[in-house]
Amino acid sequence: MVATVHARASLAVGALVAGIVVMGCSSGSSSPEAGPTTSSPSATTSPPGSTPTTGAATAGAATCPTLAQANAALGVSYGNLVSNATAGGGIVCEYTGGPSGNAGVTIFAHQSASVFAGQVANAPGNPAMPAISGVGDGAYGDTTGGRSIVNAYSDGSRTLVAAQAPGALGPVEALARVALADN
Repeated sequence: MVATVHARASLAVGALVAGIVVMGCSSGSSSPEAGPTTSSPSATTSPPGSTPTTGAATAGAATCPTLAQANAALGVSYGNLVSNATAGGGIVCEYTGGPSGNAGVTIFAHQSASVFAGQVANAPGNPAMPAISGVGDGAYGDTTGGRSIVNAYSDGSRTLVAAQAPGALGPVEALARVALADN
């Protein structure tokens, strides 16, 4: 029971931090951004023939890695996936019933350029985590108190993920890679 409460508290703190990053980096506008198929040409839209990543960055909602993907990435068996939408268009994906506590990943996919830039600026965390390679276009990670945390981002899809789980950093890096690939 104590481990479950501790794991949920750790996951909640991670989700809260990710939520604060999004709220602190928003443009201040409460109007939704139009997707590329519904916007009219203007000085701020991409010219014809622009790269497909621009369109991809504004399409679709964030999706959780499946339970099977998380189990494979983390190398342990979790029993359930619980997902909840979060402010700023993100999703919190919690994998419960694991042998050492819960794991999770919070995903903010296809963000506007200004919001994404603010999220990337805050990706190292406070205090700053060391940079790690091999995860997305940039990543930061650390292990503290028996839990590993990885914040990573993909420039092409303007997606930021914050993954965490009990144990070593390597499996959490793998979960972050899966989350970025799915979004």
